Amino acid sequence: MAKMIDYRIWEKVMARALDYYIGRTDEDEPKVPVLTMTQARRGLYIRMVLQLVNWITCFFIIAGVIRHW
Repeated sequence: MAKMIDYRIWEKVMARALDYYIGRTDEDEPKVPVLTMTQARRGLYIRMVLQLVNWITCFFIIAGVIRHW
C-alpha cells in the first residue's frame, strides 16, 4: 500500500498554475488539483506573471536580432 501525500496549499496552486497534474500516491492517476476560488485566483496571477516574463524575454530577443541585423 502506497503512502498518501497531503500537498500544501502553495504546492497545489503552483501545480495548477503550471498545468502540472499531481497524484496522491505513486499508483494514483494524476489529476488537476482542486482549489478554492482564492487559490485559483493566485494561480491565475502566477500564470499571468510567467506569461508576461515570456513575452518580455521574447521581445528583447527579437529586438536584439533586429538591432544586430
